[in-house]
Amino acid sequence: MSNPYYSEIKKLNGLADIKNIVEKWNVLSKNIKSTPAGLPILLPEMLWVSKSGVGKTHLLKLISEYLYNQKNLMEFYGTVKFFEFLMGYCSPNTEFTELRRFIDAVQQSAGFRSEFKGIVCIDIDEWIGHEEEKHFLTLLEYLSSNSDTWMIVFWISPQKEADAHNIEHILSMFFRLDKATIELPETTELIKFVKQQLKEYELFFDGDAEKIITRTIEVLRENKYFDGYKTLAMLCQDIAYSVFTSKQSEAVVSNTVASLFSEDSDYIKRTIQKIEKKNVIGFGRG
Repeated sequence: MSNPYYSEIKKLNGLADIKNIVEKWNVLSKNIKSTPAGLPILLPEMLWVSKSGVGKTHLLKLISEYLYNQKNLMEFYGTVKFFEFLMGYCSPNTEFTELRRFIDAVQQSAGFRSEFKGIVCIDIDEWIGHEEEKHFLTLLEYLSSNSDTWMIVFWISPQKEADAHNIEHILSMFFRLDKATIELPETTELIKFVKQQLKEYELFFDGDAEKIITRTIEVLRENKYFDGYKTLAMLCQDIAYSVFTSKQSEAVVSNTVASLFSEDSDYIKRTIQKIEKKNVIGFGRG
């Protein structure tokens, strides 16, 4: 039986590096039966490099579901298949409290079970420029001791190519590593996604509504923690709800409705606060 999540990943816009990695997994899954019995083939960890938010939660969900349904590539055990964690910076002369917080997150993901097996996505952006400090090296030593249990996805959003190179160099000393550069689709692609989602509700833009929502997408896209298609899907649901609970005569996204979701609306301010708060706290789960 074919894996439906393989097709879902292949249909995503861009993401050439991710698709190449998944393709390697797909080939491995077919060939793995011919390896010597009892000899495990562990998947490499990953380094995701992105200049802006790329909807990584949605991507992690697709990848975790693909691996879960593929059966023979890795084990999953716990209350969730993956979780995200923002690893805050701790200076060398202070206690490494973030590691304790991370261990607590692992235990929470295990739930009533004794162990968590799955994908751990760690945002290490705050450690750029500090990758040779003792706390970061302690973190990598701890993670490498658990790399046979977890797939670790490191996530950074560097300002300079050299920053990504330095992080990759340090990580490669501890892990087998697949690097993926991920670019967020252009606004034109994202507005197409919104229009397609609204079409499912038999809704279409009227007047300047499309321009208003396009500008909203541009503002969301500029935020480092923008969660891509997941955030836009929720936006579409809320737009549809506003249309169908209004007293307007036509089932269209009018200028009035669109203004409720404009770049300076309370809705967008709350949305940005919500996605930033989730990442500052350090959790995204699935």
